[in-house]
Amino acid sequence: MHSNLCIYYDPVFKLHKPPHGFHLESPERLDTAIRGLRDSRIWDTAEHYTIPRRGDELSMFREVHSPEYIESVLELAGRGGGYIDPDTYVSPATPLAVSSYAAAVLDAAEKLLNGDCRVALVLGRPPGHHAGYFGRAMGAPTLGFCVFNITALAAVTLRKLGYETAVIDIDLHHGNGTQDILYDKPIFHIDVHQDPSTIYPGTGWPWQLGDGEGSGTKLNILVPPGSGDDVYVELLQKALDMYRSLAPTADILIVDAGLDAYRGDGLGALHLTTTSYHSMGKMISGIGAPILVVLQGGYSSGLYHALPALLAGLVGWPNPFPETPSRTESSVRAKALAYLEELIDYMGLA
Repeated sequence: MHSNLCIYYDPVFKLHKPPHGFHLESPERLDTAIRGLRDSRIWDTAEHYTIPRRGDELSMFREVHSPEYIESVLELAGRGGGYIDPDTYVSPATPLAVSSYAAAVLDAAEKLLNGDCRVALVLGRPPGHHAGYFGRAMGAPTLGFCVFNITALAAVTLRKLGYETAVIDIDLHHGNGTQDILYDKPIFHIDVHQDPSTIYPGTGWPWQLGDGEGSGTKLNILVPPGSGDDVYVELLQKALDMYRSLAPTADILIVDAGLDAYRGDGLGALHLTTTSYHSMGKMISGIGAPILVVLQGGYSSGLYHALPALLAGLVGWPNPFPETPSRTESSVRAKALAYLEELIDYMGLA
């Protein structure tokens, strides 16, 4: 049976817990997301899938991480957990949560390619897009809450199976780990993020275009602080137009759904409302490929309001939480377009 939307969730994802005290990347994030999906009626409308327990997922991460990095995480988990760096923790159940996350993402990709779903959301954690081949990526000071890179694993696995795959990252922060792993691979990675001179991880510049076989496949779209819905949507539309002009037809799209650019979510200086997220969903859906949505950032109101709006846009439903669109000052828009022109120049598309 074909479903517009499939959701994968399992309480095992909540077993990745901070060793002590408060942490932004907490198990309660999933409760907030599910509450938003229930209140928007999306949860009850979707088809729900359980996670297959294959057991070999941890070894599969050797495709995207060094053996030494994987061993360091597993060793820390085996010793009872702790902090791998000042931002990022590992708990005894982190390996189970991560292997279950990978199993869910790979099963969702299979369902999408078989036509069982049009859009699949994997509501898992810990996040992964800052985790590079050796852990910390592209000079970032920490792993930024991320442990293993689920998105990169899915992209590399699907590519090896012969599928044209692209990653679209809409998290507030640059997906430096994903870009690091995919940098020399012919997999398009479109990353729309707050100006890296103003926020962690300080990477994702227009000139970082990829290398070797991956040259020209990494599109970094910079969004200046103070940007609202109008500028963000304009930039994403231009990025998708560039992607369409450069890339072969995609068999599957992976959306790294960070919800932390939503106004008031807590970490950034962008002012997006549900209007942006709903529009993003419609624009990405317009590419015409099945869509795998992988949860990244989002720590409060973004999870509740923006995630349902994004999913509704992706499957063609009305915005469940309509809001008045935010507007951007002309000086901020000018800066955004200047960054975009810089990317166009580096790509040789001018």
